[in-house]
Amino acid sequence: MVESILGARIRETRRRAGITQSELARRIGISASYLNLIERNKRRIAGPLLVRTAEELGAEISELDGASERRLVETLHEIAHLPALVALEVETESTGEMLGRYPGWARALAALARAEHDASQAARQMADRLTHDPFLAETVHRMLSRVAAVRSAVEILTDFDDIEPHQRNRFTGIIRDEAAALTEIGEALATYFEKTEAADERLTPLDEVEALLESNGNHFAELDAAGAELSGLVNQRQPMPPLVAAHAIAQEFLAGAVGEIIDKAPQLETTAARNRARQVLIDYATRAILLPLDGCIAMATEHGFDFEAIARQSGADVMTICQRLASLPPRHPDDTEDLPSFGYFRANASGTIIEMLGLSGLSLPRYAAACPLWALYRAQQMPETVLRQRAVFPNGRRFVFLARSRRTGAEGFNQPRHYLTDMLALSEEDAARTVYAPDTATPVEEVGPACRLCPRHTCAHRTDDPLGS
Repeated sequence: MVESILGARIRETRRRAGITQSELARRIGISASYLNLIERNKRRIAGPLLVRTAEELGAEISELDGASERRLVETLHEIAHLPALVALEVETESTGEMLGRYPGWARALAALARAEHDASQAARQMADRLTHDPFLAETVHRMLSRVAAVRSAVEILTDFDDIEPHQRNRFTGIIRDEAAALTEIGEALATYFEKTEAADERLTPLDEVEALLESNGNHFAELDAAGAELSGLVNQRQPMPPLVAAHAIAQEFLAGAVGEIIDKAPQLETTAARNRARQVLIDYATRAILLPLDGCIAMATEHGFDFEAIARQSGADVMTICQRLASLPPRHPDDTEDLPSFGYFRANASGTIIEMLGLSGLSLPRYAAACPLWALYRAQQMPETVLRQRAVFPNGRRFVFLARSRRTGAEGFNQPRHYLTDMLALSEEDAARTVYAPDTATPVEEVGPACRLCPRHTCAHRTDDPLGS
């Protein structure tokens, strides 16, 4: 896809500069016919030839080679494969050509599709909340109980004329008190829906903490820097286990840094959210001390981001490695190479997701169970084994899931076996840069976010009707 951008981008840049094809070919030392093949994407261009071409056109290589448009090409391909557009048979092989020639229109299409996606997601999330939110269920139940009390009191006052004045006053008082309670319930509902409609508002402490993580890309550079400086203290606290030692060091030395992050975070509006965020960030600092960022990146790139191999080399457990991979910065510290982006999910035996470090483009329902077809729920059938799943969502987005379950709790004879499952998620494009890259023979499995939010009516594993059915 990048090559198809490159030829078209060279042609358009040359034309805007007013340089003929033959003149540019002469300047860079190739024939006009060969340059014509390059511009038509029939020949590749790279290395010194690409550098000379960029210099003669007065452009940066990054403007020509399509690296900055890679995500946009991916987005346009996803748009073309949306269920509503598949029947139109969009010419996906010409995506790069369109982006190279008409980058403004390409960005406009992507922005329009993103706006439509965000609006649909907001509607689905609202439906998800209306269906499963315990606050609403409890509030509606309270409202119906109050209405029943008012109705009973009114019926008594209406049907019986011989009620003593003090009894009549008693029933009137009941109506007054219940009406006041109904007013409070109505105000609570109004506040709930007003907050739900605001795109930048969070509804629960968990929402607020996840908003903080999302705004930082799950990465806190100041804690990583401080953690690297303190990592040498872990060995000084033997025979204390490394994880316990790192946690104690984080609480002792980094509580102030964590407090500064919390104080500056506009996402954290409530005391409960700030308390939850403090624990999350102390855990982050613990991992930064236990496995400093530079060393983590070096081992990850050496092993192709194989989290089991990194765990063996570092001595850290798989959960810690998965959490560190989900907290990598978007670019290598030397600014020479992009790192793949990971999301992280942890689920218990009931299927409840008990920890999440989100991944852009991968949505997860808050008040409903996720899709049972995810490898996350399949892994407990094969403990200590990594399951790779190539998944496609109804919107056309493709991800690679890597799930592994592990035993937790007490061990010994007659002890019950409990398992937790760790799962990494990354886009199919990012997976291509890891040992987990799926080949063409790897089947693509159709999954969804949750039954309530999934439009696949024919799914044999559906347990709930989809939105709008």
